[in-house]
Amino acid sequence: MKNELLAKYILGEANTKEEQKVGQWLEESEDHQREFQQIKRRIELGSKRYKYGFFDSRQAIQKIKFPAKKQHLRILQVTASIMVLSFGVLWFWNRSSLQETILLSRIGETNVFYLPDSSRVTLNGDSRLAYNSQFGKTNRELSLRGEAFFQVKQDTVKPFIVETSLIQVEVLGTSFQVIAEKLRAEVSVEKGRVKITTQDKKQKSVLETGMSVVYGKKQGELMIFTKEDKGEMQILKFDNAPLSEVIEILNEYYGSHVTLPADYATLRITVVFKDVSLKEAIDIINRTLGIQLTI
Repeated sequence: MKNELLAKYILGEANTKEEQKVGQWLEESEDHQREFQQIKRRIELGSKRYKYGFFDSRQAIQKIKFPAKKQHLRILQVTASIMVLSFGVLWFWNRSSLQETILLSRIGETNVFYLPDSSRVTLNGDSRLAYNSQFGKTNRELSLRGEAFFQVKQDTVKPFIVETSLIQVEVLGTSFQVIAEKLRAEVSVEKGRVKITTQDKKQKSVLETGMSVVYGKKQGELMIFTKEDKGEMQILKFDNAPLSEVIEILNEYYGSHVTLPADYATLRITVVFKDVSLKEAIDIINRTLGIQLTI
């Protein structure tokens, strides 16, 4: 069994198939169980010994090693060998010799990190953010799975880029939130200006303060809306948006639980809601599309 897979299992990063593979391997013999416990202790030791911001890679290689296997003597030459876990931070080495840092927040946690360029990120539960050792030097590129709020240090030479499985977010200096899921991505701009590009490069949009975008893999379209605070006035704008996405956003906005019948799932709508209640919004949808949605 590869040490990397065992470490992923210990850190809760393994998928279902990998978990089953490790489970079967552990059941094969007591030797496997002892080896597993040795790796687990070494990772736990690393998390206690090193503090975030005080990491020495050579010291870590010397002090935190996986138990050697006869058939896998060159542990440090694998594609990605885990070195240290400390306060939600992982360090990896890959074939290109670039160190990769991975920031983690477990389920139920919210962690705040400062990136090498002094940008601040709040990482919500069950989320993962990764960047390589050139971050802040030659690039400011990260990859995100989960949910994070960024307060970005301005740098006109190196744009700040967040990659998700569905979209790319590019900024120069701003505060914004990204939710990156397998089938849905959402970006909300608190302050500044960001550029959104789908991973297939077919759709692009620029968001400014107060604007948001939702992209669903199933619908395959960027849906932009704004929420403007002007006293009691609230504005939500939708342009040829799938009705299913509109209802989802209205539910989030009003804290409601409106359900969309299957017969209406393919409908689209262009509409502006300005200082209206949920009931008024649903009435507008019904009149516009000639349907009978209920709250």
